[in-house]
Amino acid sequence: MEDNLEFDDETSRLVEEFNSSQGAIERRRKIIAALALQAGEAILDVGSGPGNQIFEMSSVVGPAGRVQGLDPAESAIAIASRRCSGLSNVHFELGDVAQLPFEDGTFDAVMSSQVFEYLENVGGGLQEIYRVLRPGGRVLIHDTDWGALLWRSSDAQRMARVMGVFDGHLADPYLPQILAPKLRDAGFSDIKVEPIVQVETKFDPGSVSGVLMKFVVGYVESQGVSASEASAWKEDLENLGATRDYFFSSNEYMFTGRKPG
Repeated sequence: MEDNLEFDDETSRLVEEFNSSQGAIERRRKIIAALALQAGEAILDVGSGPGNQIFEMSSVVGPAGRVQGLDPAESAIAIASRRCSGLSNVHFELGDVAQLPFEDGTFDAVMSSQVFEYLENVGGGLQEIYRVLRPGGRVLIHDTDWGALLWRSSDAQRMARVMGVFDGHLADPYLPQILAPKLRDAGFSDIKVEPIVQVETKFDPGSVSGVLMKFVVGYVESQGVSASEASAWKEDLENLGATRDYFFSSNEYMFTGRKPG
């Protein structure tokens, strides 16, 4: 069995569905605001997925700017290319942060959303981002601390078992706790952090937690959790939603910094 979540066609489809949720839309708005993009800038999105963030950034930097997407999944690149077709300032390339296919000092800002929690070599990825930024360039890394997840269940032990297995799809489920020193070690200065809290008190299959359920069920079954236990876990949450006893909260964090000079 593979430990990491495989970004195949089905996973890319779920990411596309997740990005349509109200929570994800609001998150992208906050990321754009924190980046403080200017017209004419060159921007890189590392792990650009289906291109929702790229699409929204393209209008901010304008026709004189450039928005570059990078993703290791061909299915994600295909979806993103369709979404951004006709945008002359948008480009996509297959690749990952371990070895960015760009020259030194290429970009004014580099962002990455929920990618670094999957990386074994966080420091190496940050060094690559530092390399491709221009002096004075800006970085934004957004990730979730899965240890701060609250998800009401009528069976706390089953919830702990299922989410304990789900943690295995990440290299570090608690990355935000150590990300600031990692950024400093890579050479970044002016490091700041801002939380993004997702809170849902009713069940909606198209919400952040509603789509997350599908990720969880697919992954834990691939890791040996029985289909009956995974289904019972999901049905319990849906039943809590039906009786208006639903509660979900997750803590995400945006780290920003600057390359000196």
